[in-house]
Amino acid sequence: MFVPITPEVSSAFGTPILKRAVATAATINVGLERAILARAQTGAANRISNVGGWQSLPDLLDWPEPEIKLLAQEVDHSIQQINALPALLAQQQQTPRVRYRAYGWANINRPGDYNMLHVHPGNHWSVVYYVATGRPNPDTPMNGRIELRDPSPAACFARLPGFTTGQPMLIRPQAGTMLVFPAWIEHSVHPFYGEGHRISIAINVAIETGSS
Repeated sequence: MFVPITPEVSSAFGTPILKRAVATAATINVGLERAILARAQTGAANRISNVGGWQSLPDLLDWPEPEIKLLAQEVDHSIQQINALPALLAQQQQTPRVRYRAYGWANINRPGDYNMLHVHPGNHWSVVYYVATGRPNPDTPMNGRIELRDPSPAACFARLPGFTTGQPMLIRPQAGTMLVFPAWIEHSVHPFYGEGHRISIAINVAIETGSS
């Protein structure tokens, strides 16, 4: 992505990342947490990147709870928003909707649980939504944070003062926050330490061929 800043300075090879607070979080999170905890007690589990904790099967968007439909609407808003970025930078008047396929799953991390470094191959966007964050121990600075790696593999060898190239992006989870980033970005989740549990929802998005 090429972004002019001044007539002589531009930013190239940019990586779009969306981070927003979902306005309906207070409405949907109670029901989402209830549904996820219930399935953790009775439903089948998956294990891919998670070390410890519980991960549901990737059928979350098919669950019948009304909060799932509300969450899907918020995901759609985020996907349309981030896909409109090229048109906005080009100052185009219209930003057509994109069509996509999506599937998702729930994660529960309790004290000591974490997610290994991984990517989501075969998809275009990764979405993370935080339902609950528990009561993290303040003495653990990286507690439960999601880490997004700089996709420029050699950038760490020549870090420039004042620039963030080569440095990971560390995001503190907050209930109601939704993240969207390219599915090829390497990311991991640091161990959660504290009381309660950390609940997140992950969704993979593949833009349909022919969408713009």
